[in-house]
This record gives sequence, C-alpha cells and structure tokens, in this order.
Amino acid sequence: MKLTVLGGGGVRSAFLAKSLAYNAHRINLQEVVFQDSSEKNLSIFGEIARYIFTTIRPDIKFTLTTDPVTALEKTNYVITTLRVGGDESRVRDERIALNHHTLGQETTGVGGFAMAMRSIPAILGYCQLIEKHAAEDAILFNFTNPSGLVTEAIIKSGFKRRVYGICDAPSELIRELPAILNCASDDLSVECYGLNHFSWFTHFTVRGEDVTDKLVAHPALYSKTAMQYFSPELVQLCDKQLLNEYLYYYYYREEALNAILEAPETRGEQIARINKEMRDELQHIDVKAHPEAAFDVWMKHYLRRENSYMQSESQQEKFNPRTAITLRQFIEEPDTGGYAGVALDILEAVNSTTTKRIVVSLQNNQTLDFLRPDDVIEISCDLSKDGLKPITPIHVPDAQKNMISCVKEYERLAVEAIFKKDRALAIRAMMAHPLVGSFSLATKLATDYLSDVHFSDWK
Repeated sequence: MKLTVLGGGGVRSAFLAKSLAYNAHRINLQEVVFQDSSEKNLSIFGEIARYIFTTIRPDIKFTLTTDPVTALEKTNYVITTLRVGGDESRVRDERIALNHHTLGQETTGVGGFAMAMRSIPAILGYCQLIEKHAAEDAILFNFTNPSGLVTEAIIKSGFKRRVYGICDAPSELIRELPAILNCASDDLSVECYGLNHFSWFTHFTVRGEDVTDKLVAHPALYSKTAMQYFSPELVQLCDKQLLNEYLYYYYYREEALNAILEAPETRGEQIARINKEMRDELQHIDVKAHPEAAFDVWMKHYLRRENSYMQSESQQEKFNPRTAITLRQFIEEPDTGGYAGVALDILEAVNSTTTKRIVVSLQNNQTLDFLRPDDVIEISCDLSKDGLKPITPIHVPDAQKNMISCVKEYERLAVEAIFKKDRALAIRAMMAHPLVGSFSLATKLATDYLSDVHFSDWK
C-alpha cells in the first residue's frame, strides 16, 4: 500500500512521519511519499521527517518530491495538509479583520473565509490529479484548514473517491478525560457533534454508567484539559456539555478580541516571526548530514509555538507546557496518534473485528435532523469492518442547534461563493457568520479580502 502526504514539507511533518512509521503495519504500508510545492520546505522539514521515518521503519520506501503526479501515481491513501499562501497570508487575513474590529482567527473566525478562498481551489486541483493518477479505491483524508469548509467543498465538487475530514482537537480533549475520571480510555464513551472547530461533547459514560455530573464538577477539568479556557458556569449553561476549544472565540468573543488588539502581535505575526527565526537558524545546518542538530533547532522553536497557543487570546498559560527532548527521545517516545491516528483507525478497521469510536467530518445525511443531508458535520462515529456509523447525539439543546445552523449557513454560502468566485455571495456568507452579522461590515471585509491580486477574477 502507498500513502501520499500533500503538504509534507510543513512544520508538523515530523509528528506525521513518526505516527505513520509506528503504525505502518496496521495498514500494510509499503511506500510513503511526502510531497510539497516548496523544495526549500522539503529540504528542511521534509528531511527531518525522512530521518525519523526511516530510523523507525528502514524497510519501507520513503521519498520526498515536489511533483504531485509522481506522488499520487497509484497511491492508495492521501492526506492533505496544505497552507496555501504561507504565513504572510495568515498575517494579512488576521489584520484585515482586526482593522474592522472583528476576530480574524484563521479557521473559525472570518479569517477562515479568506483561508478557504486559497485552500479550496488548491485542494480541488489536487483532487483532479487524484482522480486521474491515484488507485481507483484511493481514500482522501483532509486536514487542510479550514477543514470543515474544505471537506464540504471537496464533496460538493463531485469528487468521486471517499473523503473524510480529520482534526486532532476533539481526540485530544477526549484523551485527557480518563485521567480525571480515573478510568481506562477504552472504558470511556463520549459523543461529539457539531462542525469542525465548532463542536460539543456530551453523554459521558464509563462502562455504561453516566459520569457527566462527576466530570463537569471536577476542578481538574478546568485546569488540566483544553477546558481550561471555559468556566464551570458556562458548562452548566450549555446543559453540562463540554466545548471544543475554538468555541472560546464565540463564548468569550469580546474578551478574545480585546486581548488580541492589545497584544503586541497577532498569532499569525507571532508564528511568522518564530518560523523566520527557526529558518534563519536552520539555514546554517546541513539537515541530511546533521539531523540531530536540525531537530534540536526545530524542537526549540516548535515548543515556542505550542506553549504560547491561545495565551494572548485567553490571557492564560498553557496547562501542560511541553519541554524539549532530543531526536532520539522523540523517536523512542510513544506515539500519541494525532490526526494521523484518526486516518489510520479508519484504514485499519476494514480488517478489524473490534469497534472503535472516533470523531470525523463527513456528510450529515440524517444524523443531525436540523441540518441538510449534504452538509458536512463533525460527529462521533463507531468504526468497524462494516464502516463508519455516525452516532446521533441523545440531546442537542436549542442553543447549540441555533449556533450550528448559523455557522453552517455561512459555510454553505462560503463554499458556493468560492465555487462561483462571486463577491455578492461572499458578502452574504460573511453576513451569516455569527462573528460578523452585519451587511456593512461584511462588505468592508469582502472588499479588503478580495483586493488581493490572486482574487482579481472574482466578479
């Protein structure tokens, strides 16, 4: 079996390479290709990923390439993790929104629309290559942000292969809960529903016993998990449901906005600065000849990114800051799976006799009865050799239904606007976005975002 990563020169490629290497046996992996349009990124982050993968699995062919056709030729599985436009575009997206005193967060904020304008055309171009060159039964796993919007666009474009949107945020929160409940991870059952970066968690049971009250009352939930950004009072108001960390931008909108405006730099500017400093340091290292030295530099700057996550917006220190480790320690440390783990679970299930619950983005069909059948949702699924069975949540409060419906209307309009390159539809989409909700503001945002030379063919 062959697996291709589109965007394999990204900063997180080391984690993906490690996860694939340690789990290759689960799907009979025989060849892995990391493709990226940037030869420079491949020569740095791709080479670090190559060293990690081949150290763990030297028996499996691993290649780096800038050629998408070579990468996709007869491949069985594709993971997309693209950042079209790089850090510079993220900085611009966020600043345009902030200039109009609204949140520009790059996925769930209005910056996500600008990101989708770049991501969707690029992904659809790759989809055409997949249909032409990949194996007939190839499966696509989309991690390119904004993941929900992009996955919906792929499906609605008429793409004829199986496609799933994957994200590690829900899985990471669920992984943190057994320690609080003092149970094994296999004994805990959770339902997740909503949209990507816009989901809630409910119906917590341990070996069939409801433990919701115990969980939401535990102080550690609000200090040792991604729920650190939310108050116990809010959880009660949400019918004792836990929240995806990106919902912070909705439930604490003015606090997040004011904190970002008062900060010396936006998150995008911070990431761009850290990445530049990392690249400046790495340019003096021959990555192939000295992978350990290159890894040390990468790890130092990667930790600066991760440990500062959401600090400006929430005014909180990260509850579990990571510490530096060597390349050898990184390779030997147990793999946590991440978003690659979700993809591998799906692929392995075909030959499995067990059932596992995962969170994935796919077409709604009839799972959430207040949305359209062709909407893409993020939902818990029971995974077995019979495929994915979405779990209809036992209870979705009206407040959550209303919020999800509003954001989904924005997503539908955004996808249509990008397909048609239609300025009027772009304005309608942003008007529907709960963080905008204004014709005058939506018009200003559309004018500024579409002023980019790359969108000159929009009408």
